[in-house]
Amino acid sequence: MYQFTAYTLDKKIVQGNIDATSENMAEEALYQAGYQRVLSLREIRPRLSLKALFPTLFGVKSQDVIDFSHQLATLIESGVTILTALELLKAQAPREAFRNIIGGLIDELQGGSSFSQALSKYPEVFSYTYCQVLKASEQAGNLEVGLRQVAGYMGKRAVTTSKVKRALAYPAMVLLMAIGVFVLLITVALPPLMGLFESLGAELPLATTLLIATADFFINYQFYLLWGAFILVTLVVVYTRLPAGKLTMDRLKLKMPLIGSIAIEHNVCHFCQITSMLLKAGLPLPQVMDIAIQTSGNRIIRQALGDVREKLLQGQGWSQPMAENELFPPLLVEMVAVGEKTGTMDSTLATLSDYYEERVEQRINTLVSMIEPVLTVAIGLVVAFIALSLITPLYSILRSIG
Repeated sequence: MYQFTAYTLDKKIVQGNIDATSENMAEEALYQAGYQRVLSLREIRPRLSLKALFPTLFGVKSQDVIDFSHQLATLIESGVTILTALELLKAQAPREAFRNIIGGLIDELQGGSSFSQALSKYPEVFSYTYCQVLKASEQAGNLEVGLRQVAGYMGKRAVTTSKVKRALAYPAMVLLMAIGVFVLLITVALPPLMGLFESLGAELPLATTLLIATADFFINYQFYLLWGAFILVTLVVVYTRLPAGKLTMDRLKLKMPLIGSIAIEHNVCHFCQITSMLLKAGLPLPQVMDIAIQTSGNRIIRQALGDVREKLLQGQGWSQPMAENELFPPLLVEMVAVGEKTGTMDSTLATLSDYYEERVEQRINTLVSMIEPVLTVAIGLVVAFIALSLITPLYSILRSIG
């Protein structure tokens, strides 16, 4: 559940609540409902329950929707009516939450709604893009084609997300383990040795003195450090939830070295995937651009696409407005120009989406391969420094005793 403040088309400010599983889903649902601009969006935390604590166990996963789409398309192609197909899929649904949603779809259809209208009642599960593609396919009489298209699109997104998570998992785990080892050495291993050094009156080298000073600082000021870190994280989280903060973070993501180029190409890949799918579904160009803008995850990219849409409506085409904005890669501009001339925009964008998907994966793998040795060297240097700081005075004490 999210609490929102938004502008209506007649410039009135409206406040209310909306059910959604994520912030992006909430924004999509609000745009779909006709709100011109979302001023603020804040999650309302429900009471603690098993479903709230473990949403992945009880909620609807994207894989559930992908499987549902494939299975429904197969049943429709086999000549099964949509109501019968939904009844069969409801009985086979692995999660209670999804069974309830399919039951709701059946009720909507029996009440006279179209399938796309029934889907739009559940924006937290079926995105705005999903509903629009199926609406166009439904009107064209080829619902099974639309189902396969959205299932393929969601499958590609899921695979890409999974690859990114797997690539970043190892460096993140190594970094956390290194921080844990450092904290244990500072707080557990060092204090007894400090007492030994003081009791023997050993002359401490500079490295050991620095290590002891660092340990004293962390031990003596740990309460203030923890509170300072908590306050800093809280301020950052609050700021990034504000419209200005979200815009700043999106701009920062695009300007960061290495990460910025990955973010741009990731957003370009998403744009190519979604516009290709929507064009194949038969949606008109203005509506395609509207959906592409609304589903873009970066507000700077969203603004750039908004400018392209305005100039597209003025008759300037796609490639020329894109060429005027440095955010769009030259290859994208050239290929869009080719697609405009040949009338094969949907296939051109599909080819581009595959290309940029591979590039993003390669860039992420390259970045991870750069991070891993840097982390290894940094951790090795820290461990070597701590080891030398502890061993050197012990060696000096043993020599003085001998």
